[in-house]
Amino acid sequence: MNTHKHISRRSVLGGAALLAGFAAAGLTGCSASGSGGAAQKSGGLTIMSKGGEIKKEVIDAWVAEHPDVPITLIEDDPTRLNAMLAAGTPPDVVRSLGATSTANIASRGLALDLDPYVSKSTVLKDGELAKINDVWRWDGTRQGEGARFGLVKDWSQDAMFWYNTEAFAAAGVPLPTADKPFTYDQLLEYAALMTKRSAGKVDQYGLFTTAPTIEAISSMLATSGARAFNDDLTKVDFTSPEAMRALQWHVDVAKAKVGYTLADPNPDGWDWPPFDAKRIAMAAAGYWFGGAVAGNPKTAEFARLAPAPMMGTERVSPSTSATGHWISAKSNMKDEAFAFLEWYVAGDQAKTRAQSGWGLPAVTSLTSELPQSQPYQAEALAVQKNEEQYLQIMSFSPYAQATAVSAAVANLFPRAVDGSLSTAQFADQATTAVNELLKQGMELAGKKG
Repeated sequence: MNTHKHISRRSVLGGAALLAGFAAAGLTGCSASGSGGAAQKSGGLTIMSKGGEIKKEVIDAWVAEHPDVPITLIEDDPTRLNAMLAAGTPPDVVRSLGATSTANIASRGLALDLDPYVSKSTVLKDGELAKINDVWRWDGTRQGEGARFGLVKDWSQDAMFWYNTEAFAAAGVPLPTADKPFTYDQLLEYAALMTKRSAGKVDQYGLFTTAPTIEAISSMLATSGARAFNDDLTKVDFTSPEAMRALQWHVDVAKAKVGYTLADPNPDGWDWPPFDAKRIAMAAAGYWFGGAVAGNPKTAEFARLAPAPMMGTERVSPSTSATGHWISAKSNMKDEAFAFLEWYVAGDQAKTRAQSGWGLPAVTSLTSELPQSQPYQAEALAVQKNEEQYLQIMSFSPYAQATAVSAAVANLFPRAVDGSLSTAQFADQATTAVNELLKQGMELAGKKG
């Protein structure tokens, strides 16, 4: 998981823009059959996604089978998406992180209810959809319940991490096992043992990249049976004992200088380059990281997957991304858009992706395609299979993008690290800042803040 991307300046602007989109797009729900407001299309599907995922060969394969439905791919861009939504000309299909975006896009009436389509599908059997797809459900107050507003393409449990067995052995650190995850306190302790410096420079950090994002904090709180948001998702509270403990852990990591943090950002933007180069002993990533490991046989010798660490006593291992796609409620090509999703998440393209190890498939029938020929692949799959029993869907507020919430917390973080703020003051001010964001979002949504 690239934590720093979640709190970049672009993310802040994008998050704020999407929050403002409440007013632009309105909250009127749209029926499954769709209605007015759709832009006239000259033909073909417009898909906003990442060119590295829906590559030219993927588009060519689709067009070969569906010559009457060409695809125009627009690179994933939150700012451009908001502009298209405001103009009433949204893409037909949009890539999003279902874990953090479903409540927002469903509440704003942007996304099509897919239940009528799934119920009629001969390709996507409801019983074969992996449980993770419920992340895309929203009933108006709770995520994981109600109508389905999107489908996962590939997924992982994002609080898990990969580790370098050689670095652990050199430091005398015990290896995590599938049935006995580390605690966050152990991570900090062990990371200190594996952090190496010479000539005033860091040769190896012990820990993966960390940042106090709302996803990271929520994942930690879940293991204590606690939540950051209140029941109706209108307010947040970082002053609870559990939330303050999570914030304190992030501050302690930054002060200990045992991994990349907001105070010492990862120059690569994500953990693969330094992990591959043995500059960090752990990498924050779920099962999907195995796709990257497959690219370097030397790294495959020492890379292993670990279960999600625990702050409390309850094992919870959420997905904070559940990346997938939703269909615009204003699309005038809803049937074609759903046909593309069927083809992409359950057809040959999905089979190929599953075989690559770049994530778990959206349908259980493709689980047998996951790679197991290499020792690291077989061990990772065994850890992953055990971990799935701890998968839990967390609810994020529809009134502010997760990126904006995380940015509000991140803005205060440096002062907590340098001692300008106590952890209690950090928690109190972060609570105030985020609740102001949520209040603005509620007002834009026509609700009393």
